[in-house]
Amino acid sequence: MNILLYAPILTGHPQVYCRVIGDILVEAGHSVLIAAASDAETVWRDWTDFAPFADVNAVSFVDTRTFSAMHEAHLSAEELIHLQKRYQVDSTLFIEGDWFREQFLRIDAGDAPRLHGRNVAICSRVNRWYPREDERGGKTLPIFGPTVRQTLGRCKRAVFNYKDSDRYFYETVLCRKGVVNALVVKDERITEKYGPPIYWMPEIYRVFDDVCKNEKKEDWQQLAEPIREYIQKAGAENVLLYFGTGTNYKGYDYFLKLAELDSSTFALHAGAPERYEPRGMAFDTAMLRETLRQQGRLFETNAFVESQDLVKLLFNSIERFVSTHRLTLSSGTMLQALEAGKPVLAPRTGLVGWRTEKYQLGETYRYLDEQDLARAWKLFRQKPAKLYEDQIRKYMERFSRGAVRLFFLEQLCS
Repeated sequence: MNILLYAPILTGHPQVYCRVIGDILVEAGHSVLIAAASDAETVWRDWTDFAPFADVNAVSFVDTRTFSAMHEAHLSAEELIHLQKRYQVDSTLFIEGDWFREQFLRIDAGDAPRLHGRNVAICSRVNRWYPREDERGGKTLPIFGPTVRQTLGRCKRAVFNYKDSDRYFYETVLCRKGVVNALVVKDERITEKYGPPIYWMPEIYRVFDDVCKNEKKEDWQQLAEPIREYIQKAGAENVLLYFGTGTNYKGYDYFLKLAELDSSTFALHAGAPERYEPRGMAFDTAMLRETLRQQGRLFETNAFVESQDLVKLLFNSIERFVSTHRLTLSSGTMLQALEAGKPVLAPRTGLVGWRTEKYQLGETYRYLDEQDLARAWKLFRQKPAKLYEDQIRKYMERFSRGAVRLFFLEQLCS
């Protein structure tokens, strides 16, 4: 079969999804076409996850801008159909189905033709449809407004602008009217309520092998031994790991604040330095870093960690993992910690909190409450990490490469 992975923007998880799913499809004997706003030369130069595809004849890339009348990354329904037919595509996977929302609505309205072949859409922004939660904090979105006027306005929009709602888009357009053959979600609570054509996917939070090992030896050589020494000095049970760039949505400030509040905690930041974001931090991160550095309780790589060996060292060396995320949707770093068999401390809200409590993967704390976080962290360290071992192992079987392989082959090749 000829299978199209449509990912106009590759930054972030789309490149990891394309790499892992592409590997699986080629392994099963299929041809893979990755459509992105990038020419082949740029792909090989800038997207290191794709390096193993360089000599694989079954994988090819097409620049979406060459199919766009406006030379844009995102295609219209008509332009995508042209691409599908040009390359005789049997199945198409929308890596970010929400990016194609406007075009799906056009198809539903009869303003654009239906897509060619089988079409499967991964949608990540479904939380406001179900279970009606805010992605920041997991609070249930209110039906009624704080005033009578606002409540009446919401009711009016629900009646007269129903086709603009998330519920209409996901339930009616994508599912009931069959604009796509399958709607794929990462929140298992949705598939507990809804059946096919809605399916839960095992989230892909990393590649399953280290690519470009020769290029990634440098960060291992520079950082592995200093990290080992730091953890040995601190004691694995006292190490608080933050993995990734210092950002607001990952709760970088709460990570530093927790370390400051607990003098027995040693902070380890593996990732690029803090970046500017419109949403500011709750605490003065510069002052917190300086305080922790003076006390010898902060280790920073100050760069993105590429080597999978180094990633494994980081997660295997700690005893427990704390998620300080403001976004309470599925967390890749939380899954990486669980893969290493480490129990987690997560906000008591949203999908991360629900998973932690339902599957007994660790403990929870009150969202964005640094005092409760510090209290919970202290109690968490008093419990044996082995207490959660069996539950974690059983839960993480759902995210194995075998589970990912079975899911996507069934969805795209059946």
